[in-house]
Amino acid sequence: MTLTKKKIAELVGYSYQMLYNINKELPDDEKLFVETEGGCDLGEFIRRWTRFHVNDAMEGVKDLDQIKAAHEKVKTRKTELEVSRMEGSLVDVGDVRRLWDDIANTVMQNALHLPATLAPMLQGQDNAEVIKAIIDREIRKVLEEIAEAPLPGYAQTEDEEGEGET
Repeated sequence: MTLTKKKIAELVGYSYQMLYNINKELPDDEKLFVETEGGCDLGEFIRRWTRFHVNDAMEGVKDLDQIKAAHEKVKTRKTELEVSRMEGSLVDVGDVRRLWDDIANTVMQNALHLPATLAPMLQGQDNAEVIKAIIDREIRKVLEEIAEAPLPGYAQTEDEEGEGET
């Protein structure tokens, strides 16, 4: 069966110009309109139109082997991360944040206690060197206490846990 290009366009619900533009972009062996005597071959148009839509719809779709290969890469990466975590070379971001929150809180609490500790010691002092020495000594004492504070249980490694028990 043969029809004109305009009739075929009406049949598929597209404008002739739209089909013309699509047809123009296709390679010669995939052109939608195959000229015959009296018009274009409708059967060939339908086959090529269907192939065009299937190819368009399948663009970007991976075949099963590609999907399996991608899945294997993900599984391998997951295993590598788990091994790194077990070896201790990878830590959870949440644990690190929680530990830093605890450290910051300890530093802040100790720093906030300094004025109450220093005030009685500095009362009545008028020598700058003595005041400086007292402040220096107390700040160092606070920093040493912070440095010597044990890590919270969740942040200790197995080696550190064993040391704390002796």
